[in-house]
Amino acid sequence: MIPVTRTPAQLAALASAAVPGLNPVAAGPFPVDPGAAIDAALVEDTEGRSWIVRASASAAAAVELNAGAAVARIVAKRLPVSVPVPRGSIGTADGGRALVHTAIPGRGLKLAAIEPDFAIATALGQLIATIHDQDPALFEDAGLESYTPDEYRQRRLTDLDRAASTGRVPANLLTRWEAALENVALWQFASATLHGGLEGRHVLVTLDDEGEATIRGVVGWRRAKVADPADDFAAIVREVAPPAVVAIARAYARARATRPDRHLLTRATLVAELGYVTDLFDALAAGYPQVVEDATDRLRQLADAVHDTELMPSGPPAGPPAAAPSDVPVSPAQEGEPPAAKSAGIAPSPRP
Repeated sequence: MIPVTRTPAQLAALASAAVPGLNPVAAGPFPVDPGAAIDAALVEDTEGRSWIVRASASAAAAVELNAGAAVARIVAKRLPVSVPVPRGSIGTADGGRALVHTAIPGRGLKLAAIEPDFAIATALGQLIATIHDQDPALFEDAGLESYTPDEYRQRRLTDLDRAASTGRVPANLLTRWEAALENVALWQFASATLHGGLEGRHVLVTLDDEGEATIRGVVGWRRAKVADPADDFAAIVREVAPPAVVAIARAYARARATRPDRHLLTRATLVAELGYVTDLFDALAAGYPQVVEDATDRLRQLADAVHDTELMPSGPPAGPPAAAPSDVPVSPAQEGEPPAAKSAGIAPSPRP
């Protein structure tokens, strides 16, 4: 857990210094992504405007904060929703940076509540497609990370080796993940511009009088990169019921400028499961024995849930299930409930 180092009042003072004409009258805490070394506050000013101020609490966080701001500026005029473009910034005494943007209306989308016939399922798929259809050169020119499919697969293999070295990951999980990572056919995808870990809390929605949800904004861009589009589907396969996953995937496939690869959702399931490993790494780095044991227990529960099944069965790939049209990138894992979603209600901590 990253300790808060600045109070809302201190952050309000930074916001006032960063944005001319911003005169705070109230400030309160604002949630941040788990594991982020960032302080945040919601600030109200004398003109009734709402602002979000975020300040880095470490050198690494300052880099991520600036990267997220750079991406927001790039996509602001290219997406049909609002993004947190900074209206001002200021250096902090510890060498970090504070960024200020106007608050985007809406609350985080509850992925588990999405039904296949909800309009929000189509809207979410289309929005992700728009994000992934951006020109990779835009992200690369901004200095963001960029990976080819094989580079990204090798990166995952390195993480797997590191996980095995902890001695805390059940053998059947290591076997399951290694088989998926060694299956080169699974990794034939076109790298895309990613949000970098899209979670429901990053998708801000408002409800009309009939309860219909409209996406108003997307936040949390600090891990944007050019890599595997499956990363932005990990939370969806983990939290959304399979029929709604298919509906989102159908809308995504139809909206993409190029057809997505058919194993996208299988890799998304792998990414969701590897979130448990990221939790373990974070716990070991924090050095709290109980947190480490909790992360280890979640891995054991996942191991019991998936048993000895494979993410992608060996042999020729199976055709898409009958319920899915040919333009949906459905993998064998989607023929039933994704393994990560069957793990007795447990899920890795959301990765920003």
